[in-house]
Amino acid sequence: MEKLVEAERDLLVRAKADVMVAGGGVGGVMAAISAARNGAKTVLAERAPFLGAVATMGLPLQGFCGSDGRQVVFGLADEFRRRLIEIGGATDFIPCAMHNPYVIVDTEKVKLICQRMLLEAGVELLLNAPVVAAAVENHALKALIVEGKSGREAISASQFIDCTGDADVVKLSGGRFKFADRSVLQAKTLNVQMAGVDIRAIQKELRDNPESASLYPLLPKNQFVNADRYILVGLPEYIKRAEENDADALWGNVCYITQVNDGCVCLNSVHVSGLNPCDTAQLTQIETTGREQAWLVADFMKKYIPGFENAFVTGTGPWAGIRESRIIEGHDTLTQDDVRAGLVTDSTIALGCYPIDFHTKGTSDGSGTDAKDAIDGLRFEKVPVYGIPYGCLVPRGVENLLVAGRAISATRTAMSSSRVMAQCMAEGEAAGLAASICAQEGCSPEQIDVARLRSMLVDGGVKLSR
Repeated sequence: MEKLVEAERDLLVRAKADVMVAGGGVGGVMAAISAARNGAKTVLAERAPFLGAVATMGLPLQGFCGSDGRQVVFGLADEFRRRLIEIGGATDFIPCAMHNPYVIVDTEKVKLICQRMLLEAGVELLLNAPVVAAAVENHALKALIVEGKSGREAISASQFIDCTGDADVVKLSGGRFKFADRSVLQAKTLNVQMAGVDIRAIQKELRDNPESASLYPLLPKNQFVNADRYILVGLPEYIKRAEENDADALWGNVCYITQVNDGCVCLNSVHVSGLNPCDTAQLTQIETTGREQAWLVADFMKKYIPGFENAFVTGTGPWAGIRESRIIEGHDTLTQDDVRAGLVTDSTIALGCYPIDFHTKGTSDGSGTDAKDAIDGLRFEKVPVYGIPYGCLVPRGVENLLVAGRAISATRTAMSSSRVMAQCMAEGEAAGLAASICAQEGCSPEQIDVARLRSMLVDGGVKLSR
């Protein structure tokens, strides 16, 4: 491949901070707020023109509650949830035997509350500012380079937090990570928003004609048919009917989430497999393939699913949702056995509780994820409340960097549980607090007193025990 040598240039140091956060999803937002509230001068850079990332796709906030319905994630994540409710931007917890209780959100109000909380905390915010390079000396980050309308600019800091989801900063700075072969990576999804839906019609169909349709085994029909708001997973009979008549088949389940506004749903039924989301050309193919599939899914819903006859598309997600990409090699690793056993250690900085939720193509991918147990491309397994160790946030290979969100150090199966938004927010709060302590005391994340960090989190309202 032909190469071009880029000329050296002097860069403007736009800001000098104590803590620099890369990525403005809900995990990054909580990380920046946590650092700033603990007295650190904090900068957050986000590639999009808005905040919230995955929380702006129409998905529910999941991972707040265990399978027994008890809330286990509090702290900044719960403040965010409550502030959304105050402005009509979220429901209260909706019971669900399959997913555990969850919260449906208004995507536009998510963006608003994210920026309000950040700016109130005194965080310097840079939107439309993707991180494109890193300045590293002796395995320590000196600055991250962003490139926006002002050109390339440096942001120097004492401590850095990677909340990009794909461990972009870890890669740019020479940290260690793992990446499964693209053929076995979990499927990517571009969500579709539709309005004009009679959300009661499919409930009536399952109640009056139970032989014509079924739900995913973990979703009780008696819970579903009486719910005012719900997540639907199932209806394989309708997909088989469509496959008999139409050339284009969907993956094994219909999936959609009712939204805050009546008659509106978010379809979560697009599945794009076999592509690397950290390769520009393949990510382009993910987006274009996902957009084509999005309209196939919408047409399928209108043609086959009761209640969608008069529905219409109001939008698609800002980008494809990525379930799996780079996973860092940390000083600790969350494993499938830890999750299944409900292990909570004295290094826990956040609690997890969401089920193992692994989206795979086919019956077995040989990746060690027990994909053979999947039903129609989805392996879904309830788990007890478990702890996420601090060391999972500390990548090997870079001295002054922490990671929060999907890319923390975990096995692929464990990550399929810990990747949901409540856990990303809880990890972000812990990472932000840890980074601020390191900046103030001149230590590295590896050297921090974890017992003291835990005590400060608990004092701030975080729950760290079952």
